[in-house]
Amino acid sequence: MVEEDRGLSFGLLLRRCRLAAGMTQEELAAASTLSVRAISDLERGRTGRPQRRSVVLLAEALSQDEEGVWRLTEAARSARLAPERGGMPSHSGGGGPGTASDDPYEVRAPAHPGTYGPCDSQGNAACELPPDLADFTARERELRYFDNALAVPGPASSARRPMLVTGPPGVGKTALAVHAAHRSRARFPDGQVYVELAPAGRPALRPAEVVHRILHSVGAADEGLGSLEEASARLRAFLARKRVLVVLDDAVTEGQVRCARPAVGSSAVIATCRRRLSALADADSIEVGVFGPEESLRFLARMLGEERLGAARSDAARVAEVCGHLPLALRAVGCRLLARPHWTVRTLVEEVLDDPRTRLRELSSGDLTVRAAMAASFALLDEQAQGALPRLAGVLRQGFSSYGAAVVLGCGVARARRIVGDLTDCHLVEVLDGQPSGEPRYRIPPLVRLFALEAVPLPVPALTDVLTGGGQRVV
Repeated sequence: MVEEDRGLSFGLLLRRCRLAAGMTQEELAAASTLSVRAISDLERGRTGRPQRRSVVLLAEALSQDEEGVWRLTEAARSARLAPERGGMPSHSGGGGPGTASDDPYEVRAPAHPGTYGPCDSQGNAACELPPDLADFTARERELRYFDNALAVPGPASSARRPMLVTGPPGVGKTALAVHAAHRSRARFPDGQVYVELAPAGRPALRPAEVVHRILHSVGAADEGLGSLEEASARLRAFLARKRVLVVLDDAVTEGQVRCARPAVGSSAVIATCRRRLSALADADSIEVGVFGPEESLRFLARMLGEERLGAARSDAARVAEVCGHLPLALRAVGCRLLARPHWTVRTLVEEVLDDPRTRLRELSSGDLTVRAAMAASFALLDEQAQGALPRLAGVLRQGFSSYGAAVVLGCGVARARRIVGDLTDCHLVEVLDGQPSGEPRYRIPPLVRLFALEAVPLPVPALTDVLTGGGQRVV
């Protein structure tokens, strides 16, 4: 956008932007989901009062920077403030006579409910996302991934791939997905839907329940849809015409995600996953890890304030280490310090978190509990893997291989590989990088070890002698 663009009518400015982007009206229509006729009418000035929703869609499709979006918006605002030719109001934007609001750029409800996606009682596109976190920290790499993935897609005949967020329990998968969704709200003017797939204390939602929940949120009629196939087809047809962002939290099965994905169009799906959903081969997946030491300190500083943390950075570093740099654990202890301003960070380290036998219990604040997050992942394992985790945690304190696991579990290597694989899929065991041999080595994170031993305490010192000889570990 250049200086000579100032003062142009919205139609002329839109045409100049389209030509500068090298797009035909047909290509812009496909990218913005508006019709070719609507774009033609806007450029020729036949639509005198462009709606805010249309302006947002066009700006996104044209990949305008912040200044470009502002100029398009101001040109549209000027067009709406100017009287129509002949003094008559325009009805081309979907509103009838006398329906103009005090804020002409609010996203208004269509004449028929459900036509333009989820709407609240005021007619604005609904946002069901949980509140964003004011102290959200780090995750720059992951946010770049989402910014690129949620950018305007190519032809309308294609579809965005579902985005899966995986990682250990308590690592902040939901916080990341919600933060990324808030950053991209303007790209999805037809609404943002949030579905909790495994509510605490209740069974996980079945795929049919997921589909009906989304249909209800977007205002699409779901009466008379008896089967999952019919409901999914209705949802795909709706999402293909709109720009809706669907956030699915705590997916435990592939079906919960597969049933909600659009086949074509510009809608998008983000799903956080308690375990790896390997059967979704065509999905994009990003794995979230624990914070680094400096990121942990930045997070605590944002929660507690630089003044309180500044004089106790060495103690705070010890807190972060004891918490395994796990964001949920750090948030829990941060909340406890905020609730007890008379405590020092050293008090937390020396009197509360020092004893490993009670540490997991202390890593909680209200309904924020590390134990509950780990228990939710542990519950996804079969009985054999649940029994194996405490036995492995009690013996294998360093990196171990499938052969070492087989010795501890008293089974063949093939079965040990399957069990360790299941534990890895639920992020209760992690793969160590940089191993020169072809056989991967594994590690049980410290807080997972505490959880496992707390769940099933085992007297295992003698087993350590079996696995070591002459001071060298053989696993």
